[in-house]
Amino acid sequence: MRFERALPGTNEVFGPDGLPRRIYEGVFEELEGAGPARWDEKRAKAHEALLEEQHSFGVLRGDKTHPTDWIPRIVPASDWARLRSGLEQRLRAINEFLRRLEAGKDEVVPQEVLESSILYDTGTPNRFGPVPVRQIAFDVVAVESHKAGQTGGWEYLVIEENAKMPVGLAAMTRRRRMGEEIFFPKTYKNLPVYPLDGWLARLGDSLRASSPKGPEATLAVVSSGPADQFYLDHHIYAHEMGAILAETKELEIDGGFLVHVPTGRRIDVVYERVDEDTLYAEVPGLLECHLAGKVHVLFAPNSEVIDDKGVGVFVPEMVRRYLGEEPLIENARTWSLAVEEDRRYVMENFADLVVKSRGGYGGKEVMIGPEETRAGVEKFRRLVKENPVEYVAQETIDFSTHVLCETNEAGDDFLLRDSYADYRVLVLAPDPEDPGVVEAVPGSLSRVAAPGKHVVNISSGGKMKDTWVLER
Repeated sequence: MRFERALPGTNEVFGPDGLPRRIYEGVFEELEGAGPARWDEKRAKAHEALLEEQHSFGVLRGDKTHPTDWIPRIVPASDWARLRSGLEQRLRAINEFLRRLEAGKDEVVPQEVLESSILYDTGTPNRFGPVPVRQIAFDVVAVESHKAGQTGGWEYLVIEENAKMPVGLAAMTRRRRMGEEIFFPKTYKNLPVYPLDGWLARLGDSLRASSPKGPEATLAVVSSGPADQFYLDHHIYAHEMGAILAETKELEIDGGFLVHVPTGRRIDVVYERVDEDTLYAEVPGLLECHLAGKVHVLFAPNSEVIDDKGVGVFVPEMVRRYLGEEPLIENARTWSLAVEEDRRYVMENFADLVVKSRGGYGGKEVMIGPEETRAGVEKFRRLVKENPVEYVAQETIDFSTHVLCETNEAGDDFLLRDSYADYRVLVLAPDPEDPGVVEAVPGSLSRVAAPGKHVVNISSGGKMKDTWVLER
């Protein structure tokens, strides 16, 4: 077994001496016990099981199972306690911000920032409901602090919020099942890992809470169809949450209410897994139906403004202003190009920064200066100059790394390479009326970047990884 360290970020699996950290000893005992040949058999078995589930849902074309590295990420209980508390605090503050925004009372985000956001339409009335965000995903990275600890003593930085279409829970549960049953059954049994059983159903309960009908509400998972890379996940969500899986072409407004045409059922809550513009264009009258309170669209128009990276800058101040607390987790250092002083700094240091579209997602419209060619930097600089208010910049962070596990061609050796990894942690708001009631799912859809890269998105070559959160 060989570990190749190529990145400056602190590795969570191996210490500075090149030896596995104690928390991973059981994982490596099982890995070595299997050997490279048996490990490849396990990977093939897991892929076959995931494909079989895909086919059981009638998704017969293509492979929707997602690239995965099967070495789990392990989070000690003390680290999880800090991470969970900080993210739950952020969702409480975000919901208070959106409640005030709906009431026209926001005092934190400058009006020019809202009005310049592509995720906010001043011409559309706001109807978020008593708890505006029922599910949010926080993308977080860990950097080593000077505190002592078995895993380095981590500090956490939020890179961005994803309230619009937060993905992850379905994929988390499937990776957990494979890890527990196929790859590391002994280690999983011996460690006090928080289970993920039942969390998809709890997500369904949280989403139905947005309707006055509560548990009796009819929930629809609205998908763009088989071409979507997450179409298998859409099936899993619908199956585990007891929801209708519908495409936009199967929905229509009838008598002022949203109806699923094939079954004739009236839909109370829409969990959209399709682009917002497509949703409202292909279901005429849905927006008006939502504004009238006859259906609740979970990612309501304008609520996704919190995903605007220019708005995310102000979340720590939301915590201070609305909760009267100090933020437990901070943002990565961010500059807004809508601010003249920030814009000047960014343009002078362009090649050293991460520059992003405020409304971009999935790793799109992102330039990581140190990893880009000179020609690529200049091309992106010209793009930014055309509309600077649409961009923000962040410092390049050498955050923590995990490992990618490979076997060599001869099948007699493991190669472990360090790779930048983030956390995607999901936080739910399950109470019908109280936005202060929140709970983080005890796990993460960790994503690891392609070797040498910082961008971890699956669409940019990253892989998924199961995350074991320890109870004690």
